[in-house]
Amino acid sequence: MTEQTTMQLTCFGEALMDLLPYDGEALLPIVGGAPANVAVGFAKLGGKSVFLGGLSQDPFGKKIENTLQHYGVDTQFCVKVNDANTALAVVQLDQYKERQFSFYRENTADIKVEIDAFDSVSWPENGIFHFCSNTLTDPDISQVHMALLKRAKMHNQLISYDVNLRLNLWLDLTLLPERVERCYLHCDIIKFSQEELDYLCQLGNISCKRYCNWLLSLGVKVIIVSNGKGPVHVITEKSELFVDTPVITVADTTGAGDSLISGFLFYLSNNEIDICTLAENTNELKQAIEFAIKCGAYTCTEIGAMSALPTLDKIV
Repeated sequence: MTEQTTMQLTCFGEALMDLLPYDGEALLPIVGGAPANVAVGFAKLGGKSVFLGGLSQDPFGKKIENTLQHYGVDTQFCVKVNDANTALAVVQLDQYKERQFSFYRENTADIKVEIDAFDSVSWPENGIFHFCSNTLTDPDISQVHMALLKRAKMHNQLISYDVNLRLNLWLDLTLLPERVERCYLHCDIIKFSQEELDYLCQLGNISCKRYCNWLLSLGVKVIIVSNGKGPVHVITEKSELFVDTPVITVADTTGAGDSLISGFLFYLSNNEIDICTLAENTNELKQAIEFAIKCGAYTCTEIGAMSALPTLDKIV
């Protein structure tokens, strides 16, 4: 790998506080939020990342901003929201260290931003835009989300979408399929967990294979499907790969998917790989996924999300 990335990563979405189980009944507040984690993961590996989102001016909001900056994420385009609190996610781990979330996210800072607040965003000539579905749950932030996605596409950014469904964030689940799926037309890379893909396929009464073929027909170049300890499934128009994950001792899976996608995007950036070229080069694609899997696996061996995201020397 080269020492300096050539593509800037811009992430949009929620930054919040994860409250993780710690020392019996205690809850440990840790900065989180999927797109914020991806911005940090990219930066810790050595890339240049920018985070766009609403930050409360409460103590948690200030901690989020300081933490992002500590890890090298550019926060100059974040929106300061004075009249809203920081969203909270209470995390419970089951016997397999898998997470369950309870969200406290009513009128919080991450969903109280307007598109005009991002008029000053400087789009790089060669960049990546990454987002998740949690800024589609509320009608107002959903409009901001779609407008920003279209701006990124207009500025020729490579578009990455981690679907990252959190069903208990949706007040009306009947709105989920249309809002989640209308983003596909703009995307180059889409990541699902197998559970998320199965859920969307069941809603549409369609097989996973047909669903993925539909995505490819819309212009998506690479589909990544993670499956816990199982192999990562990668689908392009010309190839289909199953790449094994390593056997590890899991401490906490928080941030594992974010680590995987940030690792994948970093690999593309750091090796100056065009997404169309990658989709046609099975060997290069496999190497990119193997690097991403190493990032995700490393994160699972540590408690927390951002602190558990690897630096490059931990992976290569």
